[in-house]
Amino acid sequence: MELRQIEYFCAVVEARSFTQAAEACLVSQSAISQQVKALEAELGFELLHRRGRSFDVTPAGELFARKARALLGQLDDLRYEAEGVANGWATTLSVGYLNRYEGWEVQAAVTAFTARHPHIPVHATAGSHDALYRLILDHEVDVLFSDRRRALSDAFVNRHLFNGWQCVEVSEASGKAWAERLTVAELANVPCILIASPEQEDVEREYYRDVLGFRSEFLFARSREEGRMMVAGNRGFMPVETRAQAGRTGSAIRRIPLVGQDGQLKSEYYCYWPKDRTNRLIEEFSDILTGMFEDNPNA
Repeated sequence: MELRQIEYFCAVVEARSFTQAAEACLVSQSAISQQVKALEAELGFELLHRRGRSFDVTPAGELFARKARALLGQLDDLRYEAEGVANGWATTLSVGYLNRYEGWEVQAAVTAFTARHPHIPVHATAGSHDALYRLILDHEVDVLFSDRRRALSDAFVNRHLFNGWQCVEVSEASGKAWAERLTVAELANVPCILIASPEQEDVEREYYRDVLGFRSEFLFARSREEGRMMVAGNRGFMPVETRAQAGRTGSAIRRIPLVGQDGQLKSEYYCYWPKDRTNRLIEEFSDILTGMFEDNPNA
């Protein structure tokens, strides 16, 4: 039983066509048909039940294809890991993601990557923008999902993912709860709740005060969930970004667009990593993550 026979058979089952499988494998249709027949002869049972120019996959063939795909994935990982050891490449993936982002895309990308490479460990770390930036500079994470706060660096690969519309979340008990839109100036007398670790509090405060122009008192939560509980208790408002431009009403918390002179404010989100640390794993994860946003532009 040869590896190429298994690869050809899996290609036939996936395409449900000898012609398309041959095109995908860059061989002739007769060659791929002969190799599948040779595989069946060695196994001693049918994998495909042929009916003229069409075929059905037998129950044994379905089982063989499912197990073989997993085996081929393991062999691919083994090949990469061994080559990585020989060449000093990475054999794990570490992802940093913004702790205040509420979307599902990063988790879905990790799931999809892990399904492809079940034997390659993926480590995910949440943090504020500057905490993540420090982690990647210190080689503690491989790739980041975060907003843009500074000029894009030529030393990094910078993949734009989407523009997030800025909103604020307020409790329905707040006097601001029924506004159709709010400005930074209108929130000056309401505490602003930010998500940051103790060592990142000053950095986050300075960014929201000096760059975005907030003049509120600042309160800090350690997670998005803790921040939303503070909002629900009417302790202040929390800045958030959404992929949909309109605000959203919840059962206890209202999400209201944050506007400036030119309309609703926006933030840019990117996938980043240093060019000189590019490897196959980072590029593949970035492709998967980019696809999550392209397939669901308004999710």
